[in-house]
Amino acid sequence: GGNGKFVKYTSDGSWWLPIGVAGGDGSAGSGVTLALGMTMRLGALQGNSAPFPFDGFWMGGVQFGQQLRGYEETTITPLGYFDEGQGVTDIDRLGSAFFSMTTELALRLGAQMSASIFMDAGNVWRNAAEIDPTQLFRGAGVGLQLVTPFGQIGLDYAYGFDKTEPGWQLHFRFGGGT
Repeated sequence: GGNGKFVKYTSDGSWWLPIGVAGGDGSAGSGVTLALGMTMRLGALQGNSAPFPFDGFWMGGVQFGQQLRGYEETTITPLGYFDEGQGVTDIDRLGSAFFSMTTELALRLGAQMSASIFMDAGNVWRNAAEIDPTQLFRGAGVGLQLVTPFGQIGLDYAYGFDKTEPGWQLHFRFGGGT
């Protein structure tokens, strides 16, 4: 592959606050819990990562890179929003820095299933010096999640506010999640 001398920094934090509980027998995961949550993620590359361009950060969608619901996979680029096939190469879709955050109101139906309303915001930049939390792409919607023996699966239906033509996007998630 080549030689490169770089460091990839990532950080994330999630905070959840139970708002109310109904039903159940008092044990963890029983009954219905209403919870308010916030997740923030930040990442940056420092040094020469040019020989390894795919170590950069993708954004958009739910399956590759950084999640931003309401947008197709990898459509948030350092150059702005670009749909697939709009003349932006895969390499140009990668950034060397990103910031994203999610606020969510979740209804936990026991330990295995939840429904939520959420708002996502995020962006990718060419380098960490360009990070500007006032220039974020926004999406909001509803989601369902189920924990199975094979991992988490989910459906999210989200509205992308900052697309060329704002609109709804259906996402299927396998693994991970918020």
